[in-house]
Amino acid sequence: MQNESAPEEFTPEFIAQHSPESAQLYRDFLRCGEPWLSLFANNPHLQPPRYNEPLSDDPSCYWNTTVARKHPYWQNFELPQPTQHIQTMRADLERWGYCLIKDALSAEQNTVFHQRLTEQAAGERSAGLRYDTPSGQYVNTLINKGHPFAACIEQDPKAIQAGPVIEQIMNETLGKGWICHSFLANGADPGGYPQGLHIDQGPLLPHMTTHAPALMNTMFIPQDVDEHNGGTLLIPGSHKQMIEAGNGGQIGALPPTINLEAKAGTVMLFDGRLLHGTGVNRSSQQRFVATMSNVTPWTRTQENWALSVAPDVLAQASDKLLHRIGLQALTYGATIEGFGLGGNGRVAEPWGYIKPFREAYDRGDYLRVRELSPESEPAAFNAPYTVKAVMQKARSH
Repeated sequence: MQNESAPEEFTPEFIAQHSPESAQLYRDFLRCGEPWLSLFANNPHLQPPRYNEPLSDDPSCYWNTTVARKHPYWQNFELPQPTQHIQTMRADLERWGYCLIKDALSAEQNTVFHQRLTEQAAGERSAGLRYDTPSGQYVNTLINKGHPFAACIEQDPKAIQAGPVIEQIMNETLGKGWICHSFLANGADPGGYPQGLHIDQGPLLPHMTTHAPALMNTMFIPQDVDEHNGGTLLIPGSHKQMIEAGNGGQIGALPPTINLEAKAGTVMLFDGRLLHGTGVNRSSQQRFVATMSNVTPWTRTQENWALSVAPDVLAQASDKLLHRIGLQALTYGATIEGFGLGGNGRVAEPWGYIKPFREAYDRGDYLRVRELSPESEPAAFNAPYTVKAVMQKARSH
């Protein structure tokens, strides 16, 4: 409510009258729509599919591709191959935006990782907790769903034998003190759609870091992937075009996409500015990879509002205040057990409204989803998980 004694210059009407678009600071830059406008204008084949229509088999569509060694454009390029040599990893990351670490998980470590992941996915389906995307099932918040996942966030060599080399690469690209942004499993289900190509450093756009990235991904590949079962789509070297077009610039014509081809136990490290997305799974079996995003240590609020705001202040908070203190999730921030993925970040938007999680925590009845499998007890499937209740409420809107 406006203070009636406030100067006229502070009234919404006066401010609106003196804020034509031509006078607004940085408007042209912040609303330039780049690099996406020029990306699609100059590469129309990269338009995402329409999720309410059958998937096109037009060979020009970016998802109808193959692995590099079979691709007529890429087969003669020396693209990254699985390696255990750190110098090769560095060179591949700089030139192509990704590298492949051979046997990053030992055979035994990979078996433990894959088994726990597939059991959890099946258990969440049985419990009515399946998190669906157009591409397939996601398994969120892996830290709560088995020791191997928490140990992988630590890069513990007992869980991932390549942990020390991954830590070194992360220290070099993000700076020491980097933190884990998220760790979830991305499923490609038979008959699912491809993801739209994107960069995981997208929240910074139209700003673009022109030297080191602000985000680096560690992708765990617990089963063989290729063009048949939805190997990740990517455009090698596209991080360089993103850098060149950064800060309001434009994207020109890009090379074609390829599907990632890799053996179980491989880890792919890739630059947060690399264009990529889930591929089309043309097999009869669900396919999973698990992506751990890591970011620079400053990529978070100074005040940890989610914990520090008092319960009575929270109870009286307006939707605008909840949004302002970060209690409104969106795809790239503040998600809780996956809730908020797909949220648009607007005030009070139902699919990002995370106040109920904090309220459940304050009451002492917040129930997290933990380890599940098809053999879990019926009580585990029917438990009153907080995320399940919040999702049901969002659906009612």
